[in-house]
Amino acid sequence: MTLKTLIIGGSNTVMQPGYLSALLSVMARRGVALDIVADLAVGGTTSAFGLYQLKLHEQELADCDLLLIEYALNDAFVYGDERRPFRHWARFYEGIIRFARERNPKLRIAPLVFGARNGSFLTSVPAIDAGIGYISRWYGTSCIDVSQLLMQRLGREVVGHPSFYSDQGHYARPVATTVVANLIADELEPALAAPLRPAALPPPIDPEHFANARALDGPWLAKRLGRPAVDYTNRRFSVAAVDLGQDLLRFDIEKGMLLALSYVCEPRTPPLDLQAGDQMHRAALLKGGVRDGTYKFLVSMLSFEFLYGPTLLDMQQTRLLTLSGGTAPAEHKLHVPKDSVRHETFPAEPALPITGILFTGNLKTCAIERSGASREPALGGLVEILPNATA
Repeated sequence: MTLKTLIIGGSNTVMQPGYLSALLSVMARRGVALDIVADLAVGGTTSAFGLYQLKLHEQELADCDLLLIEYALNDAFVYGDERRPFRHWARFYEGIIRFARERNPKLRIAPLVFGARNGSFLTSVPAIDAGIGYISRWYGTSCIDVSQLLMQRLGREVVGHPSFYSDQGHYARPVATTVVANLIADELEPALAAPLRPAALPPPIDPEHFANARALDGPWLAKRLGRPAVDYTNRRFSVAAVDLGQDLLRFDIEKGMLLALSYVCEPRTPPLDLQAGDQMHRAALLKGGVRDGTYKFLVSMLSFEFLYGPTLLDMQQTRLLTLSGGTAPAEHKLHVPKDSVRHETFPAEPALPITGILFTGNLKTCAIERSGASREPALGGLVEILPNATA
């Protein structure tokens, strides 16, 4: 049996060799070939990026047989278990599964649940893991809780031992990754062998899930904003971006919110300033691996939960946001994402390459405002012009 497989996830899935290469070998020996038609995993990303990736690859999603999802570890790291952020996260995760099923009713979906070294699963009920289990049961997916299986079969002393992980967030190679691959295969093989019975989508858990979120990518933004696309390419990625430079990007969203910004982190990337009403936020965009010279660039995503405070769950507002490179002294609230580092110095010639946005609601305005006195005309009604645009 050969199954066309699409994968979204974080660095455990990117890591080669890792659990994924071992899983492909184990499944092949058992007579199941997982033909990877699109590996969309990106290190350091969460379910927000997974939803964004599926929106940009609708055709591959519609044509594949199996979707693997691996975000539990990163989601737990970013969202934790506080009420508002947890429900916001659940809207992303339900959005992934519901959108995937809408586009491909015959799709088999297998969420994978990994845990970090010294993770909460060792001593308590982990909120994100439990949420994935709940959403999976609701939609009838084949959730494989690796953390739970490891605890049940190997015990706390083995799983909690420092040698089981190579660092805080990655299983040690080759022993732990092989163990993980075999556990996944033990659960995945019978799930794939069961008869496929497509069914109508159940009513949503959260009526304001993000399955209907819209994604606009770099080439589309470049075309609409009248800016040249800048290409970033390495052995894994080839992405096009709009370099905002020292200009401003203005959004006006009705009954929704800007969920996340996809960007390229490179050595000249400054912090991001976000003006929301009378509040100025500054977000650190720099990744340690880029700062230290390990990587020339990294494809990254900034989620905007920190902007909305007590209104995070309110989808009925009109929100005006202005984004710009944060290179000038200004009074602001500093936000340092857990996978970013503070900017110790600001680049003399900043580059702010934006590769896409994810949003809900009606995007009434998306316009560049020059850093000087002149302005470019606003572009209105973008969603109505090209729904779910990706080109």
